[in-house]
Amino acid sequence: MKHPPYHLRPNKAVDRFMLIEAIKKLESLKHIGSMSKYTYYGFGGPYLEEFRLLYEFCPEVRMVSIEEDADTFKRQKFHLPCGTLCLKKAKFKSFLALYDPKDELSIFWLDYTRLDFGVFEDFQMMLQKVSANSVVKVTLRAEPSDYFDKADEFRTQFGGVMPITAANPPRKFEPFAGLLQDMLQIAAQRTLPSAFEMTFQPLSSFCYADGVGMFTLTGIVCQRTERKAVREHFRNWPFANLNWNRPKRIDVPFLSTKERLHLQRHLPCTRNAGQRLLKTLGYAIDADKRKSASKLKQYADFHRYFPHFVKAIP
Repeated sequence: MKHPPYHLRPNKAVDRFMLIEAIKKLESLKHIGSMSKYTYYGFGGPYLEEFRLLYEFCPEVRMVSIEEDADTFKRQKFHLPCGTLCLKKAKFKSFLALYDPKDELSIFWLDYTRLDFGVFEDFQMMLQKVSANSVVKVTLRAEPSDYFDKADEFRTQFGGVMPITAANPPRKFEPFAGLLQDMLQIAAQRTLPSAFEMTFQPLSSFCYADGVGMFTLTGIVCQRTERKAVREHFRNWPFANLNWNRPKRIDVPFLSTKERLHLQRHLPCTRNAGQRLLKTLGYAIDADKRKSASKLKQYADFHRYFPHFVKAIP
C-alpha cells in the first residue's frame, strides 16, 4: 500500500504532539492516577511515528497498532520502535466488534484518510464500548473540493448526522472542518444522550493541510459527575476546546534552523506575536507581510511542538 510521508509533515507532527500534551495533562487529574492503566490503540502506518513519540513521552502506556494491509504490516515489524508495542494484523471494524475493555482505560486514535459514513459508525460504537476516562481522537479527511459537484451525494450519505440536512457542504476549508465537528458532536450526543451517566467531553480540535485538508477532534468519555472536574482541569490549556467551538487552525511555516534559532530568543510571545516575529526577521516568509505574520503567529503558538527534520548520511 502506498503511504504519504506522514512522518515528514510538520502540521501532522504538531497534531501528534497535541495528543501527547493532552495525554500528559490527563495524568495529573486526581481521579485518573497512573498512565500505566491505559492502553493506546492506533493505526500506526508503516513508520509507527506516534507510537515512537508515545513511548518517548509516556513509556508506561501500553500500545497496540492495528493494520490490515499485509505489506504495511511487514514494514511495521521492520520499524518497530520498542518491545512493548503489540502489532495486530486485522481490519479495524473486526477488531472493534470484538473489543472488550473489561474496565481497561483506553486511548484510541481513529486516524482516517477518508470520509464516509462508516467513520461516524466507528466513532459511535467506540463511545459505547470504552470505559469511563478513556480518550477518543478522530481524524477525518476534510477536503471540500471532494463535494463541489456532489452536494446531493454528501447530503444523502451524511444527512443522518448533519445539523441541517438540506444544506450544501461548505466550499471553504475551515467551515467544512467546522461542519465535520458539528457532525461528530451530533453523533456523540445521540450515542451518549443527556439521560446517560456517561458523556463525551471534547478536549481539543484542529484543522490543517496534510497534502489534503484534515480535521481532528480529541475528547474524553467520562461520567457526567466528573465532567466539571475535567473541564476545570483543561480550562487553562491554551489548545483546549471544551465547548465545541470552531477548530483551531494548524498552519506552521517552513523555517530554516538558523531562522528558528534567531526567533527562539523572542519566544514565548503572546501579544502581536506574528507582527513582532516578522519585525525580528526583517523579511517576509510568505506571499506578503500579512500572510507572513499569520504564519509566524502559528510558529509562536506551536514552536514547542515544531518538528526538526534533518539530512543525515545513513
